[in-house]
Amino acid sequence: MLKEGYIPQAERKKILLMCDDIRMSSGISTMAREIVIGTAHRYNWVNLGGAINHPDQGKRFDLNEDTNKRVGITDASVFLYPINGYGDPVLLRQAIQFEKPDAIMIFTDPRYWVWLFQMEHEIRKQIPIIYYNIWDDLPYPMYNKSYYESCDALLAISKQTENINRVVLGAELAAEKVIKYVPHGINEETFFPIDETKTEYLTLQEFKNKLFKNKTYDFTLLYNARNITRKSVPNLLLAWKLFMDKIPADKREKCALVLHTQVKDENGTDLQAVKEMLFGNTEYNIIFDENRY
Repeated sequence: MLKEGYIPQAERKKILLMCDDIRMSSGISTMAREIVIGTAHRYNWVNLGGAINHPDQGKRFDLNEDTNKRVGITDASVFLYPINGYGDPVLLRQAIQFEKPDAIMIFTDPRYWVWLFQMEHEIRKQIPIIYYNIWDDLPYPMYNKSYYESCDALLAISKQTENINRVVLGAELAAEKVIKYVPHGINEETFFPIDETKTEYLTLQEFKNKLFKNKTYDFTLLYNARNITRKSVPNLLLAWKLFMDKIPADKREKCALVLHTQVKDENGTDLQAVKEMLFGNTEYNIIFDENRY
């Protein structure tokens, strides 16, 4: 039985997706991967997948077999070019010439795409630029106007982003663009409630016992993100200290903060040093977990 909305590979449009490497675990990677897997039966994908000092720079990976298994089809077309950072004009021109995409889709903070916006006139003569974007904070970022103008379609992750896209562009320019609210979704095959009736429950208990060293906590707080400056992880540690200082000792023993991140990152902070500075020898149940699962 064909997947609903299925289009044969030869009839699909090809999209050049420029963002993080979709095999990785950043927020951008995770959501971009869900987009690719969720639409691989309708579009062919090429990912220029960025990372800092990417170890696979210069290679080309065929992800078709794995995508077919995940999607339930036999003719997926998903290829990955690992790159350092987010690319440059020379690399993009080469990719367009070789892959001949029908559209370019970019996904991450606009400041990473300044070089691309500067060559938008050249690109948009051939193919459209789609920007999957988010900007949730007011005041309106009028400094983004030229970036939004450089795109043919603005897909907004939140309704506030859609509002910002339209207001920043102004009614006349906004009418010339495709602007749509396209929210993030949750893959219910990956994220679902677990209780004692689920087969995964035992695996979860084994994981918790290993992480907590067989100790039981009534309240746990999880930080699951990179240890980079803009995430302000030291502020989280300070907030944890203020919280723990305000509750009775018997309650404090039943609380734990799990930091699922790198303890030390050149783009962030030495969290072990921050912990020692804030807490000294006081044990406030801070659990470092650097493992990738």
